[in-house]
Amino acid sequence: MSTGTAIDPSVFANYVPLNALRPESRVDLAKKAMVATARSGDYLFKIGDSAKDAIFLVSGEIHLEDAAGKPIARLRAGDPTAHHRVAHQSPRKVSARCHGAVQYFSVDAGLLDVMLTWDQTGSFEVGELQSGGDSGASDDWMSKLLQIRTFQMIPPSNLQAMFMRMQEIKVEPGQVVVKQGDDGDFFYVIMSGRCMVTREQPNQKAVRLAELETGSCFGEEALISDAKRNATVTSLTRGSLMRLSKDDFRKLLNDPLARKISLVEAQKLVASGSAKYLDVRLPSEFQAHSMPGSINLPLYMLRMKLTMVDPKTTWIVCCDTGRRSSVAVFILTQKGYDAYVLDKGIPPAAT
Repeated sequence: MSTGTAIDPSVFANYVPLNALRPESRVDLAKKAMVATARSGDYLFKIGDSAKDAIFLVSGEIHLEDAAGKPIARLRAGDPTAHHRVAHQSPRKVSARCHGAVQYFSVDAGLLDVMLTWDQTGSFEVGELQSGGDSGASDDWMSKLLQIRTFQMIPPSNLQAMFMRMQEIKVEPGQVVVKQGDDGDFFYVIMSGRCMVTREQPNQKAVRLAELETGSCFGEEALISDAKRNATVTSLTRGSLMRLSKDDFRKLLNDPLARKISLVEAQKLVASGSAKYLDVRLPSEFQAHSMPGSINLPLYMLRMKLTMVDPKTTWIVCCDTGRRSSVAVFILTQKGYDAYVLDKGIPPAAT
């Protein structure tokens, strides 16, 4: 399979439910879609795959097959049935194999669902957030934010309220946005510009941890854990940030994402091999006692060591109280991981 050219938003008018989107939404979605080419015999997806993308047929023919590989339906470009998403149930109930050369395009299914909800409620307009600024910049940071799995998991009504309650602030080069050691008060999203994250250590020079660009968010850790800021964020350029108060963040974002799982449920998943424990406490705490078979990755190292965390595994994140675990789950879901908090923390009897 190979990618081709960008897709013209006007093409969406030929497909369901893309044709129900407002013109502005079609333009936004088209920026994230490319026409791809597949060869005869290639599978676009197989039974059991997660339907993260909505796939639409542009040209050619696709055979939908059962578990035995027997064709049970045929989709030909131009036919009425090919105007809809290809077998979009998740997980996939059939396999889709190309019969001859095929052209198709796909869009993020979660993002499409959010856009459809907003457009159909008619209660949200991007323009309401554009306080005389660059509309392109507003569209860009919002689009990037909506591609993050964390925000696709939040009820659309909460997302609407979040965007409406956010406040825009301007920043200048060298301006400190949050300072290590201060209390957490806001959650931030970069609307335009770049910021640098640094952490100070006793008697040492500040360590540069990361550089954040448009669409990046920060500040959630102190709000979730109700702890002090663990890093300093400084603006590198002139730009704009959107911020959400601590109370609004907890009500609109954190509470709906409280993906908790009981010890009994966690043990069943781990025993079946479909999940693993991720302990985000300090190594000294981990060595004292831990869940059997768990992997230790301290919370402060999580962002830097994400390559150690298998994205195909379901992770049950644990600590003593669930506070650090909640922060870790928020971070992991932002990056597309399937993660849950072990409710009530690690039991004292675990060894």
